[in-house]
Amino acid sequence: MKKIFVLLFIFVLSAISFSDQKDNYIKGRVTQKVRSYEPQEFEDEVVKVDVYNVIIEDGIDSGKVIEVDFPIYRESAFNIPLKEGMDVVLYTEIADDGKNVYYISDIDKRNNMLLLGGLFIVLTFILSRFKGLKAILALGITVAGIFKFFLPGVIYGYSPILLSVIMAFFASLVTIFLISGFNHKGKVAMAGSIGGVAFAGILSYIFSIKMGITGYSDIDALNYAPMLVGIKVRELVSAGVILGSMGAVMDVAVSISSALDEIKQKNPDLHPMEIFKSGMNIGSDIIGTMVNTLILAYIGSSLFTVMLIVMQRTEYPIIRILNFEFMAVEVLRSLSGSIGILVAVPLTSYLSSFRGEMRRI
Repeated sequence: MKKIFVLLFIFVLSAISFSDQKDNYIKGRVTQKVRSYEPQEFEDEVVKVDVYNVIIEDGIDSGKVIEVDFPIYRESAFNIPLKEGMDVVLYTEIADDGKNVYYISDIDKRNNMLLLGGLFIVLTFILSRFKGLKAILALGITVAGIFKFFLPGVIYGYSPILLSVIMAFFASLVTIFLISGFNHKGKVAMAGSIGGVAFAGILSYIFSIKMGITGYSDIDALNYAPMLVGIKVRELVSAGVILGSMGAVMDVAVSISSALDEIKQKNPDLHPMEIFKSGMNIGSDIIGTMVNTLILAYIGSSLFTVMLIVMQRTEYPIIRILNFEFMAVEVLRSLSGSIGILVAVPLTSYLSSFRGEMRRI
């Protein structure tokens, strides 16, 4: 068993890794600020230029100390909060005289991402032990599937909805197998979760057509239209609903299936209808938190845009605000995903409660 998990872990790491083929971007570390000077041009946009010593930590010049100009813009939103000791991303290009010129492109955030991810894994292990590690492994395999199967398939022109349904089945299969195993409650939870997300995806696709959703939810998306030739952009909305609601729907299905399986084991003589009613009662308690979780997650992901709309509410009437495509898309996502959760409750309850009846048939 341990060997299987090691092999799966190696697969996940290799699947989600990206080849770093661009030598123009390398890692560096800021050591100290050397001096500042006022620029001779662009004085309207650039207030001053700070010069920093930076150690190159990648490539053939690793260990070399260079001086890098760092412009400070008049508009503070354009400035990177640079400090001494920070890891940075350097962009290099060859100047007319044949020498390499370096620019600070951004702060290197990878170490902090690894630290945060490590904290997540440690806390998961402390609180859930081996099951927590299996859940993380399932998550890693699912993410690998998205990057190695779903996204390439969409880029090659396959239906995003079809691919997202396949991904939902794959994610449910992997997650439920690792957590619960291939027993009856696992199969019921998988069927309930797939049914819920499939219903949510179909519903979102129907209403995306009825509302005339194009898939280009803002002006920035339109700028990438030439790159998206051959991609079914409209279906990406529904695919996003399926992938976005998959975790919440799976959570509901597993919770109900596990609870009803426990009830059935404790009292095998219960009538299927009584078990079904118990499942609906359990589901009603879960629905409130899960629906809130899903809708608040979508609001949180678009919080900046929502804030801008609120700030401009006096300039646009409600009829205009609700008909912005990105607003319609967010409403479509949140409500379709929530309906998927609602559908998963009776479906999982029915499959769990009537298992004995179906076996006799």
